[in-house]
Amino acid sequence: MKRQANFTFLIVTILALIASVGVSTGSANAQEAALDPNTPVSNIDGVLPMAEISGLKSSAPHVGNGRLSKTNTIIPEADLNLAPLGGGSPESVIGADGRKRQNPTTAFPNRAIAYLVVKFPSGTGSCTGWFIGPRTVITAGHCVYDASTNKWATSITVYPGRNGTSAPYGSTTSHRLFSVSGWTSSHNPSYDYGAIQTKAAKGNTVGWFGYRWQASNAFPGNFTVKGYPGDKPSGQQWFMSGRVTHVNTYRFWYNIDTYGGQSGSPFYQWWTGSGCTKNCYYGVGIHTYGTSVSPYFGNSATRIRQAVFNNFKTWRNYPYP
Repeated sequence: MKRQANFTFLIVTILALIASVGVSTGSANAQEAALDPNTPVSNIDGVLPMAEISGLKSSAPHVGNGRLSKTNTIIPEADLNLAPLGGGSPESVIGADGRKRQNPTTAFPNRAIAYLVVKFPSGTGSCTGWFIGPRTVITAGHCVYDASTNKWATSITVYPGRNGTSAPYGSTTSHRLFSVSGWTSSHNPSYDYGAIQTKAAKGNTVGWFGYRWQASNAFPGNFTVKGYPGDKPSGQQWFMSGRVTHVNTYRFWYNIDTYGGQSGSPFYQWWTGSGCTKNCYYGVGIHTYGTSVSPYFGNSATRIRQAVFNNFKTWRNYPYP
């Protein structure tokens, strides 16, 4: 009887521990869900303070030194033909395919766009990212945090300016990942954006995009989406330009052709509003979805609003390591 009583006590203790872990995890998720959806979060540091940056509406681009890697980087076989994260569908190509290949990729800003190999506990896939600083790469939120499993990526390899099997600037890996609670907790497409802090400061070589925000919904002129689509030969950079068809507080819509794998691509244009006269490439959004996001038809990007701009600044200036 004593042995049975001890066994029963052990089972009850284990169940109590499991329950307590569940309550703790649920409480943490509830706390994060209660935050402002713009609150920055990190896979290492958890919830971060929200930046209070006023008066700034743009951050300037930087061309980098453009030096090619001294060694021929061998891209691992496992990284050559990956399926894109977030899938991809023919509906993302609207009508005839208007995309063109970017070849070579060594001129600015093409070299500041990176092919990403993203490893989650559930599997590995590809995305696109773009540098905004020496160690900071912007991408889609779903490329750093999997909403279906509530897991951060375990590692991300960054190949700046990858061109097929060639990695002209070598590669680096992720040290820290960022997103916002509106994505990690609520999985809201309006907050689907994130960033990678890299171990090597590749941005000093390949340069980085400028980025900006504005209160007005008027976005005239042509914009470009450039990245690594999964329906083209692996590691090739493709692009298309066009006009914004619709815009609201959180998103842009456009008839620019895209495909899975281009999640995280820069949505950018040449902009001289800050007095820029050379290499004036400024991102205004992060491409995240095909034609699935209502209320408008078209592929779409997460818009850089003031809160997004502030988070970009926070992530770019975050201490390393």
